[in-house]
Amino acid sequence: MAEIYVNSRTPIKSKIYWESELVSPDTVTVKVYDVTEDPSIVPAISPTTILTTLTATSVETDSGSYQVILPFNYTERNRSFKLVWSYLISGTEGYHASYVDVVTPYININEHLQDLNFGSDPSDPNYKNYQEIQSAERYARKIIEGHTGQEFYLYQDVEVVYGSDSDVLVLPYKINKLNKLYSNDILLIDNQSVPAVNNWIFNPIISETGFGIRINKTNSIDNAVYTANGFVPPSVNDSEGSLFGKNIRYTIHGEFGWDRVPTEVSQACIELMKDYFSKDSVWRNKYAKNVQAFDWKFEYNSSAYAGTGNAYADQLLSSYVLSNMVVI
Repeated sequence: MAEIYVNSRTPIKSKIYWESELVSPDTVTVKVYDVTEDPSIVPAISPTTILTTLTATSVETDSGSYQVILPFNYTERNRSFKLVWSYLISGTEGYHASYVDVVTPYININEHLQDLNFGSDPSDPNYKNYQEIQSAERYARKIIEGHTGQEFYLYQDVEVVYGSDSDVLVLPYKINKLNKLYSNDILLIDNQSVPAVNNWIFNPIISETGFGIRINKTNSIDNAVYTANGFVPPSVNDSEGSLFGKNIRYTIHGEFGWDRVPTEVSQACIELMKDYFSKDSVWRNKYAKNVQAFDWKFEYNSSAYAGTGNAYADQLLSSYVLSNMVVI
C-alpha cells in the first residue's frame, strides 16, 4: 500500500497494464473514496461514496505510468483512501483499484537531512532521492511501532477495558481526548454532544501520564446529596459506587496517541534509517549469527533480534515500550 505524508502534496502513481503490456490511454480518471476506520465520525464514513474525481496526468519519463495529487485538505490528518483508476482502451473500459494511507512521519525529512548525513545534490556520493528516504522512514517507523507497541500520532479508536475497584481506569494506550464513556453499554459521558452529557456523579479526566482515566471528585455529587434534596439518585450510581467497579466493562471512545512525536522517537528513527542503508543490514535482517571470510569474521549479539536491532535506538525507546511503562 502506498503512503503519503500528512500536509503534503505527494504524487500518487500507478501503472496501467492491458493484456500484460504497459499502455498509455489518452484519458485516465481517478475516483477517490474515503475508507478510513474512524469511529468518532457521525454519521459513519461511507467507503462507497465518491469524494471527488480527479484527472490523472502521465509521467513522461515512465511509459504507462500516471499520477494524481490529492487535494490538500484530504491530507490534513491520518486517513486511508481507495483510488479507482478508469480508462478506455480500444473502445473497452478498464479500471483497477489502489490504496493509499496518509501517515505521520517520525521525522521531518526536510529538517533532518543533515542529521541523516544524506546529500541533497545528485552528484554527492551520499545522495538519496526522496523516495529512498521515504522508504527508509517507513522501515524505521514500522520497527519502532513493533518494538514499542504503540503509534506516535493521533488517531480515533474505541477501547474496551475492565475496572478493578479503583479511582483510575488503566488503558492499554495513551489517550489524548475522551469522547464517550460507557459502562456495560450504559452511556456515562458524552463530550461530543452539545451540550456535553454527564449521566454520572463524577467527572472523569485523563490521568497525568495519559495512560488512564481517573475520577475527579472535586465537584462530585454523591447519593447523599441527591437524597437530601429530595431527588432519586441515578441508577448508574448504584452499580458504580465511587469507583471503576471490578469486572465492569468500560468502553472508551476517544482520541488516542501522541499530539507530537517525542524527540527520542525521532532520534531513534534517524538511527534506524541509517541502518536501512548500511551494508550489513541485509545480514542482520536475515538473522545472521556468524559471517566470515578468510581474513574477517563477525556475528551478532542475540539482543540484536530482541529489539530494533540498534542498541542506541533501543536505549532511546526504552521508556516508550508499553510493557515497561508505568501507566497510571
